[in-house]
Amino acid sequence: MIMGSKKAHKVDKSLLNKFWQLAESNQNKIIQASKALVDDIDKRQVDKSEICEELQYSINRLIKGLASNRQSARHGFSVALCQILRSFPAVNVDVILGAVAEHLKFTQKESRSEQGNILLGKVLAYLTLAQSDRIASATQEQVQKVVQSLVQVCRNRAYLKQISTYAISLIASQVKADIFKASVWSEIEADLTQGWTGCSPDTLLLLLACQKYHPKTVDKAFLKTYWGSSVIFCAENLKHIWNVIKLSTSSYPVIHLINDEIVQQLTTAKISFTDFWTEGRDLLFSKEHHSSVSVGLYLMTKILPHLTSPEEIECLLPASVVRVLVKVIDGKQKKTNPVHQAASQFMNGLVAYVKSSENTDNSIKVLHCFHETQCPKGANLTRSLETIIQSLSTEAARQYGENLMKTFKKYAKDPKENMVGIQHVATQVRMLVTLPSTSDDHAWQLRLLQFLGLHSFWTVQSKSSEIPHCSFNTQPMEEKLRKAFQDNFYKALSNLLSYNTEKTKTSSLDIYLDTACQLCKYFQDLIEATEVVTPVLSFSEDEMEQWVKTVLCLMGMQEKNTANNPERLDIHRAFLLLFVFHALHLFVSKENSVSALQDIHICYNKAVKHKRRSTVKSAKSEPEWIEVVTELLQSMMSQGSSFARLAAKTTFGCLTDHVTPDSLGLITDVLKSEKGDESTPISFEDEKEEDVSDMENEDGENGQEALEDEEEEKEDEKTDEEESEDEESEESSSDEEREEEVNEEFRSAVKSALGEAAEKSDSEEESEPDLDDETMFKLDGALVQVFKNMRKTKEAEAKENKKQLLAFKTRVLDLVEILVKSQPPADLTLDLIFPLLELLASTEKHKEGMEGELGKKAGSMFRLLYRKAKIHGNMAVSRDRYLEAMNNAIQFSTKVTTKQIVNDVSDACLLVIRLLMNLEMGSLGPSPMKTRSKKSQKEKDKKEEKERDQETVHHMVIDVVQSNLRDFLQKKKQKLHREFFYNMFSKFPVLFWPVTETLLNTIQDDQVKVFIKTQACYLLSGMLNKDVEKTLGEEAWTEFSLSLVAGISRILRLVSKEAFPTKLVHDVCVILRKYLNCSQKPEEIPEEVTEKLESLKGSFNTDIRKEYQGIMSKLGKTTPPNTNHNKNARKRKNKDKTGTAGQAAENKKVKTSETETVTSPVVNKQTRKRKQNSVNEKVKVGPKTKGSESDLETSMNDRSSGSNIQEEGKKSKKKKKVHNREKTNAE
Repeated sequence: MIMGSKKAHKVDKSLLNKFWQLAESNQNKIIQASKALVDDIDKRQVDKSEICEELQYSINRLIKGLASNRQSARHGFSVALCQILRSFPAVNVDVILGAVAEHLKFTQKESRSEQGNILLGKVLAYLTLAQSDRIASATQEQVQKVVQSLVQVCRNRAYLKQISTYAISLIASQVKADIFKASVWSEIEADLTQGWTGCSPDTLLLLLACQKYHPKTVDKAFLKTYWGSSVIFCAENLKHIWNVIKLSTSSYPVIHLINDEIVQQLTTAKISFTDFWTEGRDLLFSKEHHSSVSVGLYLMTKILPHLTSPEEIECLLPASVVRVLVKVIDGKQKKTNPVHQAASQFMNGLVAYVKSSENTDNSIKVLHCFHETQCPKGANLTRSLETIIQSLSTEAARQYGENLMKTFKKYAKDPKENMVGIQHVATQVRMLVTLPSTSDDHAWQLRLLQFLGLHSFWTVQSKSSEIPHCSFNTQPMEEKLRKAFQDNFYKALSNLLSYNTEKTKTSSLDIYLDTACQLCKYFQDLIEATEVVTPVLSFSEDEMEQWVKTVLCLMGMQEKNTANNPERLDIHRAFLLLFVFHALHLFVSKENSVSALQDIHICYNKAVKHKRRSTVKSAKSEPEWIEVVTELLQSMMSQGSSFARLAAKTTFGCLTDHVTPDSLGLITDVLKSEKGDESTPISFEDEKEEDVSDMENEDGENGQEALEDEEEEKEDEKTDEEESEDEESEESSSDEEREEEVNEEFRSAVKSALGEAAEKSDSEEESEPDLDDETMFKLDGALVQVFKNMRKTKEAEAKENKKQLLAFKTRVLDLVEILVKSQPPADLTLDLIFPLLELLASTEKHKEGMEGELGKKAGSMFRLLYRKAKIHGNMAVSRDRYLEAMNNAIQFSTKVTTKQIVNDVSDACLLVIRLLMNLEMGSLGPSPMKTRSKKSQKEKDKKEEKERDQETVHHMVIDVVQSNLRDFLQKKKQKLHREFFYNMFSKFPVLFWPVTETLLNTIQDDQVKVFIKTQACYLLSGMLNKDVEKTLGEEAWTEFSLSLVAGISRILRLVSKEAFPTKLVHDVCVILRKYLNCSQKPEEIPEEVTEKLESLKGSFNTDIRKEYQGIMSKLGKTTPPNTNHNKNARKRKNKDKTGTAGQAAENKKVKTSETETVTSPVVNKQTRKRKQNSVNEKVKVGPKTKGSESDLETSMNDRSSGSNIQEEGKKSKKKKKVHNREKTNAE
């Protein structure tokens, strides 16, 4: 042991690290570490016939590690030891046995658990000899020694008996017959001659191994003598075999190896699976013990792939087993529970079996075994069964569907007794509607929907062969059971609507609408067949009138649709879906559906007469049909039904070309955040649309009713104003009754708290004695509790209202997404930009929860709008509106602080400019270059006029941007962000090229502060890329180059090591490098610039040094390494008091003349204090305040890393400390 520890110090560290990797719990890492260890040792092994020092160390350490109780150490070390034995022939059995004897021995100091670890280490070491096939070369004495040790372990530790027996069986499979008989058989013969009496799983495992590999020793005579028959696996021994399986459950949660051996023997033995499983399945599943159920499910998983007939499947999955399986999968067990894992593995195997099975009867039988067992199925099992159903073939799906309907016929005789079975049938039929194998069989889908619809809303009282599914009578079902059918019916319709049965979505929608119309016709036949069926819910005269009118309209629309009118095809699809949805919902929601159908009829009549959408807002006496439909769709989006929301989104997708600004305003009004939103309750139910109440009669009465409606609206507005002026009124007059009810409840609670005192106060007697102090104190406590409860109730209501509002906004964003993907025109794009930005900004502080998700979705919608917006053909929008939107975007950018949102607002401004100037995303901007053309004079005049118009617009845009840029660079009160400008300039540099004059003037002006120059350099660097020079032309680029080089020279001329503005120098270097890279013929850089940079090199940080090297490389000059750089870096790291003068000068006020001054980033103590306070506080959105410009500029100063305000605060604090330290040193 001591010698091993000494050697450990001589071993390379890289080799030692691999032993830590072997103890990882990840199997792949263990394999990689084992391979790396073997490769490393192989490189060090010079003589293959000898064992080098590293190999000997590894063997000793691995064997010692086999006794470690560290998690995964035994597993990893045994794998590595096995690989070493396979890779190095010099490591023979003697070496392993010697190491085991030396390192895995008792010293009489170990506890019983430590002794158990040592014994387990021995077993693992012997197991590696067998698994590496090295035991086959062992001598008789060595094999006998190993087997004797393993037998001894079996007797001393019962929990190690299984692994020791497995090791003996592996040894028996590899040694020769003579060695086996002399060394192995002699040790285990006594146990194998006891027969079935007292036979344990380990004994049977050894017997089967000996019979397989040494049949001469364990022959038929031996088996006949001691085991009662010449064959172990036969019908006579089934009872004994099942007793062994039952005993194997004692090793739970470990599955004994005998179970795998029994399944293997079962596949080759002359014994039927049905006889075997029938004999003993009740032993495992009758009492539902975890240990026995786990073994039973494991056996089922192993047996399942070998089943070939429906009879065998039925035997494997009887009702008793299915009930236990359902209970385990959908029970309260955790997923880490061994029983739950075994059940999950079986269900996964069942899915794989059905997918791979070519026998239709087998697949159907698997499903029948579950639905014939009438026990409640939970979500987990339902998902597994749905996966199995989805894998059914066409023939199997149809046959299974017909079988389900026949099964329902049997259940329908007594629905109360077969409630679970009927629910299961409804669920399974719903799953069959959308199958890949039957996606093109629309008649089959209609048949399934008819079955679900019939039993959802009718009871068959008389047989009829003419009406589908009415061939047998049914008994009335309970409301709960009827509700299950209705839920599955509507869910099937929803699934089919979202399922693509054809190659394109439009063709799939057309097929779906045809199927739905036929379904409505089937419902009409049922309504007329009063002698055959009885409706669950009868219609009134008005409701019946609407139903009949809708069905007739659907039939007429189908005929028009088949006339193939492409211009009206989208309107037909939208209104067909609306009619179908509300007609089918008439059976569950009469009042809302009737009013909705009335409105849809009127809107449809208007829509088919309307030619195109109106893009101009004008005074009108009644809403447009698209506005009414939009409100109806919003009502559908507020419902809890997924079918309603899906139908609304599909309908809106068909009507995107007809959306008007007014109809879009109904959607954006929901997205706008207001103070009253959180306290306003949102109803997620259908509401009667009051805006379309004036559209009942289309012929002649609209005008008068519209006037009456206007008068009513005016009266309503007056009422709303009066109510808003009343500060004490919290709810409208329509909510007064609810308020009285709440007050009555509160009054009752107060009375209950007061008790007898309340009764006395209600009496008419006035001369009652006063209450004493003790009683009053008790009443005070009770009243306090009443008021607390009332407050909690109000807070809970407000929280729930806010939650519903956020959910509704999220759903409305789905409609916005559909509109955005349809590439909306300019007027709608402008209407969408700011509601999305406001929603994004309102959720800026919420990164998680519903508000965070809403903000993320709004942001993704805006970015999608930026990419998808329709650029060309936007003549309907005036220039004034574009310019107003552009200014609004610029002002809106001052209200946000997050870098991502600032970039989004900048993109919004860019989007407005692109719409105004018809610029695509890939364009750099309008080119100032003029090209010759050979077109006619008329075309030339037209083109010149267009160019003049675009040039005028360009000047207007530049004037707005340049004005705000000057405010940003000059005015202290301006709260604009530099990232706002940088984003625009970098994406469209040519478009904004005129602003370079302002930026260059700012750089060259000696009176401008260093901080402002830094901002100007940063913005200018974003406008340089390789395409700019080509687009601008040689003349413009040369003029810019001269000004740029002169500006850079002027800045660097005034920079010194004592006054070294780090960020300014960095941005100047970035500009110079970008200019040299993107310019084909750059202007000659003056020597004074390169010499100046060379002299300042000692003050460069890592970023500046990188840019400097890029500049020198482009100029063809080498940059020798700075020998003093490491020393300076070490000094800065150790915070030497002397420091570098350049860093300290950045935080000092530099006193020079007015004509030759390079102002530092921090001008004086007052400015530094104001900046220090600003970076330690959050930037507040509100009116402009003093110092706001530097606050926001500082918050986004680091563009490369995108550092936040807190990081800038830390940097400012650090600079202040350095300044104070320098000041102290100077004193």
